[in-house]
Amino acid sequence: MNAPRLVTAILLLFVLEACATQPKPDYADYAKFFAHQPRSIVIVPPINQTTAVDAPILFSTTVTQPFAERGYYVFPVFLTRDILNDMGLADEGVLLQLQPQRFKETFGADAVLFVTIKQWVTTYVLLASSVTVEADYKLVDTDSGEVIWKKTQLVVQQSGGGGLLEMVIHAALTALIVDYRPLAQRTNVLAVNTKREGLPAGPYHSDFTTDYAGYRD
Repeated sequence: MNAPRLVTAILLLFVLEACATQPKPDYADYAKFFAHQPRSIVIVPPINQTTAVDAPILFSTTVTQPFAERGYYVFPVFLTRDILNDMGLADEGVLLQLQPQRFKETFGADAVLFVTIKQWVTTYVLLASSVTVEADYKLVDTDSGEVIWKKTQLVVQQSGGGGLLEMVIHAALTALIVDYRPLAQRTNVLAVNTKREGLPAGPYHSDFTTDYAGYRD
């Protein structure tokens, strides 16, 4: 086999292997979502599975806006937290075991959103750094208790490159402080707005009902 044919065969092998290993997108099933069509959402304090103690507070400051801009009424997250604290329901385990109808009784919300922070970490390889935020979202109907939407969203920000001095300075500064808030914002925005995986436009959005076809394909 001559050199051009050998190169072509190797490239074809890589293409076939990539096709075989890449799973098909697991699109959400929106039948239950459309059956219940929430108008209001109460977001409970995030469940933190990381070692970053400040992750839940920082994440909470970024989660309301994307859902509100998608056309849903979102109860103020810190007021929600205070009410749950007053009721003795601040513990993550207790919140997960509460009947969804309890959130209907307390807040009058159509749905309750549970968020689990799975990754909130910075890693270093030589003079480059990588900041990762990953969260699971689960939206539960407060009448039926059914999960009507769920999504896992991962955002990774790579830093590094440039000259040696620039990389050394960047690595030193990154080691001192990492601003996770922009990544948390991006994580929420992508989770809500990714086509066929995010949330259809809510009743307070101009695209309400008109974008449904894109989630039924």
